Amino acid sequence: MPSSKQQERATSRAALTPTDRLLHMERWLIIAAFSISALLVLLMVAAKWPRYWEYIASEQTPMTWLQSIVWFGCGLLALLSLMLVYAKEGLRMKATVWLMLASACFFLMADERFALHERIRDHWLKPADIRLLPWMGAGDFIILIYALVALSFVGYIYRVFKARKSAWIWLCIAAGLAAIAVGMDSFDVSQMSKDTERLEQSLEEIVELASVLALFSSKLLMLGHYISIGMEMGKPLAESSK
Repeated sequence: MPSSKQQERATSRAALTPTDRLLHMERWLIIAAFSISALLVLLMVAAKWPRYWEYIASEQTPMTWLQSIVWFGCGLLALLSLMLVYAKEGLRMKATVWLMLASACFFLMADERFALHERIRDHWLKPADIRLLPWMGAGDFIILIYALVALSFVGYIYRVFKARKSAWIWLCIAAGLAAIAVGMDSFDVSQMSKDTERLEQSLEEIVELASVLALFSSKLLMLGHYISIGMEMGKPLAESSK
């Protein structure tokens, strides 16, 4: 005979609605994304210890591979949201915003994986000694331009993400962490000691990864929001067909 606790658990599971189960899956996927990423970063550090920075701070390393994978996930979530919004409303403002977000994520994925802005900086901007701010290194302003471009669209993005408060909160967290990473990236590392430079750049990459994971969480919650709307719309159809 099952115990009373087992019966209570079975009853509570049976009482869960599809929306409840969707919310649970969202939480677990967010926890899994952060946990797996943290574990991989620790493995990168341990694999090269005491030269911890080699897999973290340098370009074309396992860290940039991990960041590009998360960017790909963000882009895929944006495309899935685009599909659901387009199916419901057609090509209107919301669908256009999701298309823009998906394109931005895939561009940043390519930039991360192939070090596009670093190549532009090292081949053209640094030799020309182009600086925007006094404390910046030569050519170290491309990421700042990316951030300013993103800020110019924040009004449109808010109109989409305000539909779900938790998604907007995660997006604000992503923006805050991105601002910290951009600020760290702007410092002229040539003025630092080697140990300080390695630590600063390693921390910058970890903050950047956390920012992209927060963005991933935000887009996952928005996708869940659209799925839950679809399930609610499908209930009357299912009931009428009985």
